[in-house]
Amino acid sequence: MHWRSGRAWIGLLAGWLVMAAATSALAQTAGRDPQPGSPLAGGVTYVDLDHPVTSSGELRVWRVVSSEGARVMLKVFRPEGERLLLVGSSALETVPAGGVANYPLLVPVARNDLIGCFCPDSSCADAFADGRVLSAAGDVGTSQSGAFATGTGSASIFAAGSYLVDVPSTASTDLVVPAVGRTPGIGGTVWRTRLELFNTATAETTVALFLNLSDRDNTAPAASAQVAVPARATLIVEDLIAETFGLDEAVGSVDIVASAPVIAHARIANVGSDVGTFGQAVPGLPASWAVGDDVVPGLNPNAARFYLFEARQDAGFRTNLGIASVVATPLTVEVRAMLGEQTVGAPLTLTLEPFSHTQVNRVLGEMGVPSGMSGVRLEAAAAAGSGGRFFAYISRVDNGSGDAVFLLGERESVMP
Repeated sequence: MHWRSGRAWIGLLAGWLVMAAATSALAQTAGRDPQPGSPLAGGVTYVDLDHPVTSSGELRVWRVVSSEGARVMLKVFRPEGERLLLVGSSALETVPAGGVANYPLLVPVARNDLIGCFCPDSSCADAFADGRVLSAAGDVGTSQSGAFATGTGSASIFAAGSYLVDVPSTASTDLVVPAVGRTPGIGGTVWRTRLELFNTATAETTVALFLNLSDRDNTAPAASAQVAVPARATLIVEDLIAETFGLDEAVGSVDIVASAPVIAHARIANVGSDVGTFGQAVPGLPASWAVGDDVVPGLNPNAARFYLFEARQDAGFRTNLGIASVVATPLTVEVRAMLGEQTVGAPLTLTLEPFSHTQVNRVLGEMGVPSGMSGVRLEAAAAAGSGGRFFAYISRVDNGSGDAVFLLGERESVMP
């Protein structure tokens, strides 16, 4: 179980500590423990105890870096009581000396599964005994990097970077609703946010909600609340900002941290029309789906950016761009408007405070894109070295009716 820094409260944190302690007790049951100075016949399995899988899905690609060359196999373990059950593995692959190798695979995983790597040759054990530590790259839907560890806490002799992609489920214990609001808007629009929370568990679930206001540091959230959702039930909050956070006006994003996986869905509606309401659906997204500046050599460099389509600015429509940060450090996002392979207008650089949200109204005009230009897409990526992660969206609003459509950024596959 993984919590983003600053987004767990003490009740859930205690539960996480119990899980961590239980996982550590399993270390001696997976594979053989290497003994410095002597190769181990039959090989050794190294298990990463620090980065359990954070969402159910499938592992589609893994990466190995080796300076000496090695035969390796990725393994997936599931904790069951005092043992680790092997639930899946890759083929045995041969990594060339000094090589960076990416391998496809298709292994179903569940939340809290552990990833290990098996090295069958004595040469691997020799490398460990000699103290060589090969570089780590990637993870399993948790942090951005980190060395795999053995049961004794020593660094492993190689690292496998496993990427959780194309995850079909939005149920998670750590969600982000990238846009919420209770505010007057352009053209007489009046915006309100309705939230639904579905508890997927068969027992009552405790859910913490954190409000991140736009354009400010939200390390300490602007407001927070805690609710209980009965087993397999849906909690509905008609006016999220006023009822849950006690504010008359606010714009930003909401972090949701739960004791069991939940599904969240928001609707931001314009209630200022005489003929009814017009709204846009905003999904709650697993925080692990956010994009960062983690471009990995050998994989698709365009996978670390959001593509935003259907942007329009003309007499009929306007387009607003939103960015929601999911990290506890400042973040810089670079935005370009593209027509085919040509940049149009001027690039836009946005700097966000920790856990912040920002929205640029009439963004195409702000970037100098000619009014009425058709087929323009926006591309948003974290600035190199920024270390942050974020979601991007556009809200396209009908100037006549005030009706809005929420369009989340799209992504390419990590595979080249």
